[in-house]
Formats: sequence, C-alpha cells, structure tokens
Amino acid sequence: MDKKLIYLELAGNAFTAAAALFMQRLYSLSGGGLLGIMFGSVNASAWEFCKTLLLPFLIWSMLEAMIIRVRLRRFTAAKTAALYALGISYLLLGKILPSLPAAVICVLCAFCLSYVLYRSQLKLEALFAPSLSMLFLFLALYFSLTPFPPRCGIFLDGETGMYGIIPKYIDYGAIALDSANLQ
Repeated sequence: MDKKLIYLELAGNAFTAAAALFMQRLYSLSGGGLLGIMFGSVNASAWEFCKTLLLPFLIWSMLEAMIIRVRLRRFTAAKTAALYALGISYLLLGKILPSLPAAVICVLCAFCLSYVLYRSQLKLEALFAPSLSMLFLFLALYFSLTPFPPRCGIFLDGETGMYGIIPKYIDYGAIALDSANLQ
C-alpha cells in the first residue's frame, strides 16, 4: 500500500496541475456562466488562482481514499491539514514568485505533507471531527468568496482594480488611462 500511495500522490500532482489549468479557462469557456463562476477563475486575483489549486487537490484526495484502503480518519486529518497548508502557502509564496512556479512548489509540498502526516506516528485520528468541520468551512468559503469577496489584497484583480466577478463589457482602455493618470 505504501508504494501505491506514493504513486497516487505523484499522480495527484499531475492531476492538480492539469485541472488547475483547465479551471483557469473554465469561466471564459462557459461564457461567464454559473459553472464557470463556481469552479473557474473569474479574475486575475490570487484567490481565484488559489481556488483552482484547492478543489482539484480535494477531489484527488477523495479519489485516493476510494482507490486504496486507507485509515479514513487519519487520511482525512492529513489531507485537510495539507489542503489548508496548500492555500496558505500559495497565497504567501505567490507574493514572492510568479503564479506558476509558486503553484508547482506549493502543490508538491502539500502532497508531500499529506503523505508525511499520514505515515507519521501522530495521533491524527483524534482530529477527524475538527477536520470534517474544516472541510465544510472550506467548501462554504470556496463557494461564497468568489461572488462576495471581501475587500482585501488577495481578492483584488490587479488588471482591473476590481473585486469578484468582472463585468463582461468592461472598458480596459479606460482602466489603462486611469492607471496612467495616477502615475
């Protein structure tokens, strides 16, 4: 099982990367529809790129749990910790590095973290209930922060200076002129 888990963790890196690339384009592919808003990236903010990493990580984790026989309580706690570590590390590292290298590093580290935690001697089973609560909190935040983003830096679209869903018919020329006048 140990080798199988390692192979699945490596495959999870590829799955997460491919799914994130697809989800980056899902909003435009759906024509700005609800599916694109819920699962795609609606602007160029750090949060919108981060969410395209988090959902594939979570989906792959569920697939892993179904494919191999894992101790579910332990596995859930390890994957939940890695999910939150992925989000926080990407938001921090994304300030220093460009998005793509930061994403690759953070996803790889998250899968390594989940593997190390799962194989560790820590009593993770005791964290099962809090982990489930944190997963429900994650899902609530995931689906509510795109249409209703707070006014803080990780939700700001650097290209338009707007938050959340960018209107379809925005005048990018006016934005460029406004930013030129401010300088």
